[in-house]
Amino acid sequence: MKSPFLNAVAESMRVKFYAEKTIKAYIYWIKSYIYFNNKKHPFECHNAEVEAFLSYLANSKKVAPKTQALALNA
Repeated sequence: MKSPFLNAVAESMRVKFYAEKTIKAYIYWIKSYIYFNNKKHPFECHNAEVEAFLSYLANSKKVAPKTQALALNA
């Protein structure tokens, strides 16, 4: 990972003893969210952007509800 933000997220999760697979999954969804929002920093995004991303996952990508929940938690 090259992003200081994503490195900080991963390190924070490691300190809390998250499994490496969980960290990789969360980083994947965080990156997807950032790219969906045209590389806007997550701190600059609000509820509307989150709702748009989850709707995109459900309607365009046809992901399962559990996958949406994982993306939301990330």
